[in-house]
Amino acid sequence: MDTLNSFVTDALKEIGSIGMGNATTSLSRLLGRNVRLNLSDVGMLQQEKVAMIIPDSITMAGVMLRIEGDLRGVALLLFEFSNAVLLSSLMLNDPEQAGDPAMHESALAELGNIITGSYLGAITSFLDIGVLHDVPEISIGPVMDILKRASSLIENEPEELLNIETMFMVHNAGDGKGLNTIYGDMFLLLDPASLDKLRESIGKMLA
Repeated sequence: MDTLNSFVTDALKEIGSIGMGNATTSLSRLLGRNVRLNLSDVGMLQQEKVAMIIPDSITMAGVMLRIEGDLRGVALLLFEFSNAVLLSSLMLNDPEQAGDPAMHESALAELGNIITGSYLGAITSFLDIGVLHDVPEISIGPVMDILKRASSLIENEPEELLNIETMFMVHNAGDGKGLNTIYGDMFLLLDPASLDKLRESIGKMLA
């Protein structure tokens, strides 16, 4: 089993917090609501363990973006389907568009662009490496089907995922008032060489 030492984990949390801070500003403007994104944990997970945490009976929505450059792999945002619909509805803010599945997918794709772009931008800035992401792809279904689709986009399929647990708090989401909490996960599926490159770059930054 692959692991991350505490220095690498702490660095990824720090980088992620800055990236999520940038995404918070963009999403708050887009939604017209106060949005907070908190990165709660970073660690490695085996794909099978993800399936144990999220049973196939739960329909999930995934937003995946291929990563290219000094790091190669896929960034995957994962939400319970109901939370994905809530987020996309808030982004659309139009009853006519809310009935169009294509518009919901477009909104989720934009969400993926903002969050992934902010996180990868922070990685690029801090570690002085070049990373780009492709156009988002939406996948809906059981979590293992989504993970298989994401893994199929990588030449050397990883056995484990870099899990970046994220908590979304959206002010006045849904019918209630106050802050409604939406949980999501961001995974980086990196090929083995890219994971080594990430560790090496963090080591140089900390030296």
